[in-house]
Amino acid sequence: MMKKKLPFGEEQLKSENSSLRFMLAGLFLGVVLIVINCYWIVSSENRVVWELTDFSIFPTVLFTLFSVAGINLLLNRFTKNASLSQTELATVYIMISIATALAGHDIIRQLVPLMGNAFWYATPENEWEDLFFRYIPRWLTVDDKRILEGYFEGGTTFFQEKYIKAWSVPILAWSGFVIVALFVMLCINIIVRRQWIEHERLSYPITVLPIEVIRNTSGLFSNRLMWIGFSVAFGIEIMAGIHFLYPAVPYLDLKYELGRLFTEKPWNAIGWLPINIYAFAVGLGYLMPLDLSLSLWVFYLFWKVQLVFFSIVGWKTVGGYQGEQRAGAWIGIGILALWTSRKHIKRVLFGIFSKHPIDPLSKMAVAGFIIGMVIIVFFWSHAGLDYWVTLLYFGIYFVLCIAMTRMRAELGPPTHELHNIHPDKIMVLFMGSRKLGALNLTNTTLLSWLAYGYRCHPMPHQLEGFKIGSSLKMTDKRLVVAMILAMIVGTITAIMAHVVLYHKYLFARWGIGDFNRLRNWLAYPVSTNVSALKQIGFGFFLTMLLMILKRRFFWWPLYPVGYAVGSGWAISWMWFSIFLGWLSKRVILSGGGLKAHRSAMPLLFGFILGQFLAGSLWSIIGILLTKRVYTLFP
Repeated sequence: MMKKKLPFGEEQLKSENSSLRFMLAGLFLGVVLIVINCYWIVSSENRVVWELTDFSIFPTVLFTLFSVAGINLLLNRFTKNASLSQTELATVYIMISIATALAGHDIIRQLVPLMGNAFWYATPENEWEDLFFRYIPRWLTVDDKRILEGYFEGGTTFFQEKYIKAWSVPILAWSGFVIVALFVMLCINIIVRRQWIEHERLSYPITVLPIEVIRNTSGLFSNRLMWIGFSVAFGIEIMAGIHFLYPAVPYLDLKYELGRLFTEKPWNAIGWLPINIYAFAVGLGYLMPLDLSLSLWVFYLFWKVQLVFFSIVGWKTVGGYQGEQRAGAWIGIGILALWTSRKHIKRVLFGIFSKHPIDPLSKMAVAGFIIGMVIIVFFWSHAGLDYWVTLLYFGIYFVLCIAMTRMRAELGPPTHELHNIHPDKIMVLFMGSRKLGALNLTNTTLLSWLAYGYRCHPMPHQLEGFKIGSSLKMTDKRLVVAMILAMIVGTITAIMAHVVLYHKYLFARWGIGDFNRLRNWLAYPVSTNVSALKQIGFGFFLTMLLMILKRRFFWWPLYPVGYAVGSGWAISWMWFSIFLGWLSKRVILSGGGLKAHRSAMPLLFGFILGQFLAGSLWSIIGILLTKRVYTLFP
């Protein structure tokens, strides 16, 4: 039967009503929840728990989605007009995911202290003032120690004229830069989204659970297996939290350090080898494609075997270059991602000159990318960076961001990190510190927060937003509007929350080590580091080799993304749980096939939701009690 076409006036009214609902229900609720989540994250991670944003999917965001979806389910039963549609619920989730990434451990939390650290921690002994104070842009920092007392010592309120006046210019300048950088990332994601979502059909494992909660709320909430998994994970976390507050209460300890058993050479080179069971990581490991989860835990052990090998052959310093090896792997993944997308990117670029491009949004994204990069270059030129340094710095940075986003889309690991590998560090390894000069190195040090750890990073959440939108048949234009609004509100809220709460409470301080590194570069100039470059090259070429093997031989099980992600502080805590997720999936698929695999998924959803919701609940309790409480990780 043909669908009856509405008269023009009714069609227009329906469209206007739909747009109004989108703005009121989706965008407005998203903004409100962004403010709440940003305050929640800043308060929690600085005051009462430790790591809430080290994961690919954030516990507090899942808590919010679960709560809103549950309330929405009740509203839908009593009054459908007041309940959110699937697309509105998805809009809210995408917005708070992006904003929470900004407020989290690796982005704004690292940026805000850099606005004052140099001036507060300078002493005659460290010689910071003599070495680089004259190169620091004052419009990006607060240089008055009397003003900084409120920020570093707490116990006051930010809302005083002297503080507002001193902080307003740096806050506005940094907010503007962050928003432009996020916009450039969004433009890159818009350009590659069709290639990765529609053409290559990457799996996006991180989106599986949110899509299920959004699209099948009633079915998931009524699934007995999900509630069994939820109850087990939730109960374990609640008991662990009670034990933290009252040690006499018993709890189930699921963490063991295996490395302490290896005391003789060369095996003691293994070092730290945790055997931990995290229900959420088992669940996320189960959701990953089988070969990819295999690659992750196998390459974690490969990194450990490397250390033993280095000990056997007597290479004492090479083990310290594992970060550089991973940097080479990340650069390799980024370049491979661009190379495999080259035909699509070429079509997008040629579409700029067409009156009727295949994808008008991509055409706008190319223009947006160019404009955004021009703004970034002029912004940092005004700060003192040479043009070529700015372009090289952000060229390296965005390649690393593309690599991270690709790894999330393809692998969906519970976490990913690349610590202490800043673009300027890579530049110094190649050309030495003297060639870059003091002015350039001082300014790139102010950018060190961008590359602190690459864990809670907004760019993968942007692309996953497009994947969720594609699965739910959402319009890309509305998604872009929602993301831009989330970027703006999230940036301003996250920066202000850090500044305001740091004046009120005595929080831990970050970013001091970045200025110590700058001091060493200036006081003791270094030349090209050939040993480190060899490790970058090794990581890069091994990544290329793994990709060739995977494409040439169907039976080859190991993916290069597993090598790139399979080492680091956070993944060390989770690798065994990922192994358990892989093993469970392998056994279930072998014994019961695809039907059994799908039937078991609600149990794993319950594991993720149970642990994350309990962990989120403990953080809320900590905020209310104003005391440190149990944290779900590590």
